[in-house]
Amino acid sequence: MILNGPGISYTEPDIGSEFVPPLPEHPREAIVKLCEHCTNRLLHRDELLGYEYWSFAEAATDEQAEVLCKMKMRRPYTLPEMVKLTGMPEADIEKMLDDMSYTGLLEYNWENPERAKQWVLPMLVPGSAEFLNMRVSQLEEHPVYAKFFEQASKGPLSKATPMVSPGGAGIGMHVIPVEKAIDAASTSVPIEHIEHWLDKYEGKYAASTCSCRASRRVMGEGCADDPADWCIAVGDMADYVVETDRGHYVTRDEVYDILRQAEDNGFVHQITNIDGENKIFAICNCNVNVCYALRTSQLFNTPNLSRSAYVAKVEKDKCVACGRCVEVCPAGAAKLGQKLCSKKAGGQVPEYPRQELPDATKWDHTKWSPNYRNDNRIETHESGTAPCKT
Repeated sequence: MILNGPGISYTEPDIGSEFVPPLPEHPREAIVKLCEHCTNRLLHRDELLGYEYWSFAEAATDEQAEVLCKMKMRRPYTLPEMVKLTGMPEADIEKMLDDMSYTGLLEYNWENPERAKQWVLPMLVPGSAEFLNMRVSQLEEHPVYAKFFEQASKGPLSKATPMVSPGGAGIGMHVIPVEKAIDAASTSVPIEHIEHWLDKYEGKYAASTCSCRASRRVMGEGCADDPADWCIAVGDMADYVVETDRGHYVTRDEVYDILRQAEDNGFVHQITNIDGENKIFAICNCNVNVCYALRTSQLFNTPNLSRSAYVAKVEKDKCVACGRCVEVCPAGAAKLGQKLCSKKAGGQVPEYPRQELPDATKWDHTKWSPNYRNDNRIETHESGTAPCKT
């Protein structure tokens, strides 16, 4: 098992490695520095990784790389601040910032009292890895971006995921349950409702390409979904994806249509939560077969990375074993063949296997589930079920 070698497969097939050439004998110094500046510090690595080097090498000129190295990660800079930081003429630095935003190395917003445009150097994931993959024409021209996203959403998180607390801790995604499934009780927190976020960003929605679907398709492991329009950017992010040719504005009714299609297909609603509970960038409608966020939490057996605040439970008196919950559960948690009740004295039922969690256990690669994609498709416990589910 190679956990940190060529390809960095982390127990999974090393898909997309054909898009990563060997490192050059004399790597571009500015790109090497950019890799060091942007890479995830959780691995404490000083190793130059091929997929990271070639992605930045194809995405940035040396001059752009030098400017990016001057910017602190996730710290917004207005145009006057960038002029002061770089010493470049205003027109020149503004054009460079917009060019890098179009590529996906930067994002921008207007989140300040003056509503002045400001540019941000994002994290790798969620951030620049997605942006590099969201314009299909760009991705097809530079398929190494697909490998970059596939690895950046996995390797750097291999050590962090066991430490993630419930709710994602701003590292992963946060699952939002289907709206109609949540009872409007006092315990139903507003931020757990899609309606809450649509109200908060009223009139500012854009449908954009799903970077996970697009990335996996380029590497030959896509699904039947068309990557277009599954991700719904909100607020300033909606303007960013439209202005950089990554999506198009949609109405609230069109958002509902997308959400209904997603629910009909058994997709998972997820929101970004890297800036706390009062702000999101997008609502994703994720297919468990290709979603990198769901993949990471399942591969490393760390459900906190993408969990919901709600837990689904079977109402025994209403269950007719139709199997619908088994078919749509993205994590394979629901299975047929369980005895939910017993006629024996005391009503005791068998104890079924429960997944071990990292809350009170030392977590390393021996606890991972590299075969999660196949295991999650197992719909019946070994005890079996009747030929007729009902």
